[in-house]
Amino acid sequence: MKSLKFLFVVVLIGYLIFFNTSCKKEKCQDPTNPECENYDPCYGEKPVMAEIVLSQRAEPSSSGVLGKLYLNEGGDVFPRMQIRFHCPLEGAKYTWTLGAETITEQTFERNFFTVPYGVYTVKLIVEKSPNTNCYPSDDGFDTVIKTFEIVPVCELETIGIFKGKWDGVPQLDSSVITFRSYRDASYSDSCSFGLPVFTNLQNKGDTLYGAYTYISNKEVVNYHPGHLGIGNLNLNVNPLTKVVVLDYYIGTTHFLFKGRKIAN
Repeated sequence: MKSLKFLFVVVLIGYLIFFNTSCKKEKCQDPTNPECENYDPCYGEKPVMAEIVLSQRAEPSSSGVLGKLYLNEGGDVFPRMQIRFHCPLEGAKYTWTLGAETITEQTFERNFFTVPYGVYTVKLIVEKSPNTNCYPSDDGFDTVIKTFEIVPVCELETIGIFKGKWDGVPQLDSSVITFRSYRDASYSDSCSFGLPVFTNLQNKGDTLYGAYTYISNKEVVNYHPGHLGIGNLNLNVNPLTKVVVLDYYIGTTHFLFKGRKIAN
């Protein structure tokens, strides 16, 4: 009889442990759901904040995919290019000041094809009804001023000499590759858009021309299929650390180069 009672107690304890564990697993954990114990009515809410995000259109003259591709998102250094000005805050009143111009759209673009090189300033004022339940001190107004620089192509972080290694080739010592953009095939000017030239992409001292290549301060993209040369290329440089990752195809062969920028 005692053994039966002992067995009953063991089974009861096991059941209670299982039941409690199951309940814990089934507890609602969703801060956006009012029925959950961790519900937070301010979850995802933000104060009224003016923020400016700049980027450049890859191909300003294109109405296709490349015309909708923007490079260097959030950047502050650009070549002479068409730049997009965007505020992520939705549903606000926007007042931009760019030079002598006032703009009231959430997003707009302007051409900087022929402006002098140098530093420019854009100002944004936003106005929106604040959520005072979550942010009692929010008055619904905010202002931000952002500076950005227009530089020659040869001063972009993506232009220059890079030292590193190809993934999957452990026996190969570090090598150097270069990327330049010349005005034309005379190679007398490397500070203009025109003829993108890559060297040593196969560690053979080779020179390849990158048709359909689009350049910003942090990234270079190429949408060519690559059957007869470079294709599907993506180069990314961190302006602070100078770390570079270059992913591309030559014909049907895939290459992945990782390293660091060592010179312009």
